[in-house]
Amino acid sequence: MPDVFISHAKADLPFAEFLHRHMSQEGLSVYLASMSIQPGEQWMPAIMDNLRASTWVLCLASRAASESKWVMQEMGVAIGANKKLVPIVWDQPPESLPGWMRQYQAVNLGGVSQQEAKAAIGRIAETIKAEKQKGLFILGLLVAGIALFGK
Repeated sequence: MPDVFISHAKADLPFAEFLHRHMSQEGLSVYLASMSIQPGEQWMPAIMDNLRASTWVLCLASRAASESKWVMQEMGVAIGANKKLVPIVWDQPPESLPGWMRQYQAVNLGGVSQQEAKAAIGRIAETIKAEKQKGLFILGLLVAGIALFGK
């Protein structure tokens, strides 16, 4: 089960790969279709299964993504499944995002250096890891409670 699903337009693949690489280096399980789908696997079922299985969705919310029917479909699934959605913008201001996407706090990388982008990605990764640890702690408490009171 991936921690993070990256949604992007085809034109944004180099940035998606950059994001995938840095999130993976942070120790997160990251799903990026072009890098994650195995030979012979069917694209749409694999993408939708991993989108539904992920906890976080990072949407590379570029101008190209705003025009992509596939990105919009993935965002519909993400919102319907109540995923933690983070729009990442760089080639347009956050206020130009579609109204439904402006409801989510965006990360604006417009005009930042590569080092600043890496730092912002690191902050996103730290947030995801902290929440994951919190979930694992709660799960551990539940398992301990079941073991203790199940006897």
